[in-house]
Amino acid sequence: MERVDALVGRLERWMLILLLSAMVVLGLLQIISRFVIKAPITWSEALLMYMFVWFSFIGASLAVKELAHFEVEIFMIRLPRPLQKTIAVAVYGLIFAFAVFMVWKGVFLVKLNQRQLMAMMPFTMSVPYAILPLSGACIAIHSLKHIVGLVGRHSSKWRD
Repeated sequence: MERVDALVGRLERWMLILLLSAMVVLGLLQIISRFVIKAPITWSEALLMYMFVWFSFIGASLAVKELAHFEVEIFMIRLPRPLQKTIAVAVYGLIFAFAVFMVWKGVFLVKLNQRQLMAMMPFTMSVPYAILPLSGACIAIHSLKHIVGLVGRHSSKWRD
């Protein structure tokens, strides 16, 4: 489980690096084409928006892996250690359930939008929706790894 989680994390980091680099280059090209050349790239704004959506979902998945998502610790630190661990397992169980829901509904939306073309781009609308099952699967892997770590002897955050 650790190896799969680590591999998925590395892939997510590389996807974020590639997406951010492409977004910067495309944004600069859009500015140059619009204000210098006076011939804007018509499809660049829509592509930047979809790339930002992908970037956000991949970043959210990586945040689950790195324990960087939002949490209120003021209550957790006041609880006994066994209860902290139980609540953490329950939280990651809910995250896992939501991730499975994302995969399920994401696959449905990808299939539903296979014929609808994107405006000004040679892709169908299933391409932007593909991030839902992809990030859902990654979040499921990360949350499952945390559950296994909490239930097993290698607790990732809340130690006995």
